[in-house]
Amino acid sequence: MAKTKISEYSSTAASNTDVQSIFIGEGMLPSDVNNAMRAIMAHLKNFQVGLSGDSLTVAGTLSVGGDTTISSTGAIQIPAGTSAQRPTSATGQIRYNTDTSAYEGYNGTSWSTLGGGATGAGGDQVFNLNTVTVTTSYELPAGKNAMSVGAITINSGVTVTVPSGARWVVL
Repeated sequence: MAKTKISEYSSTAASNTDVQSIFIGEGMLPSDVNNAMRAIMAHLKNFQVGLSGDSLTVAGTLSVGGDTTISSTGAIQIPAGTSAQRPTSATGQIRYNTDTSAYEGYNGTSWSTLGGGATGAGGDQVFNLNTVTVTTSYELPAGKNAMSVGAITINSGVTVTVPSGARWVVL
């Protein structure tokens, strides 16, 4: 099969005998070496700029130098696991903790919850900021309580559902 993009190449070198319909086996024409190299360079460039439709799978550590931009309306999936599964930490790592149902980051000394307020000793959330208008329907998760401070307005057509046994306190 003619190789037209990076994902079509084999990790077995002997299986790569054709590049974009250019035979690259024993007895090939010298000019075909140049043409094959040019085709491979074009495949690499198409992969780099996203024209090939190939995804990048890394089975190890991916290091990116410089600024990183993700241009998409999709989502990025970050690692998730229990507190016991936390990796050997490096400053700036983030993950989702399935024990606490919260995103967490490593600050160089310890793991702490990301977002949701300032943290105190032991990762306790001390301050929570809230806006004064509920613009989207929301249901408190089971086993959770919530609090808001100040006059709260719930927009027309929007509902806040508080499950049985839970509390939403507005101070």
